[in-house]
Amino acid sequence: MRVYRIAQEKYARDLSGEGARRFGGRWNRKGVSMLYTAENSSLAMLEKLVHIPPYVFPKGLKILVLEFDDTTVIEEIHINALPSDWMYRSEHSKVLDIGDQFIAEGKYMALKVPSAINTIDNNVLINPRHPDFLNVQIIDELSIEFDKRLLREV
Repeated sequence: MRVYRIAQEKYARDLSGEGARRFGGRWNRKGVSMLYTAENSSLAMLEKLVHIPPYVFPKGLKILVLEFDDTTVIEEIHINALPSDWMYRSEHSKVLDIGDQFIAEGKYMALKVPSAINTIDNNVLINPRHPDFLNVQIIDELSIEFDKRLLREV
């Protein structure tokens, strides 16, 4: 499986999940290490874009392409298993519980979850402490810029 991650150049190769541990996220509380990735590069861009204020043009972004064998290390959460309002609250306790439990149990290395931005596509949450994480390979790292038309107020 290939997944995509966008980060500032100085953090691009940091796959420790430290940012999520320090600040929390939609699927994890502060203190829980998790690596957020997307199934495709366009979704990775959208996921980054929602956190950028209008008219801010970030520089020095990299998109990392990661690859791993997903035959035994991935679990999937389907949208119908989530509360109806899960995508409207960035700190939904049931969603946070799912992510935190995924990491705590350590059964799988990756958890496929629907994107709150585009529920047709999936994000892939990765447990950087899982033994199979050693098999995750960086297969490409590219500079990336957002088209300025995406970063304006409507």
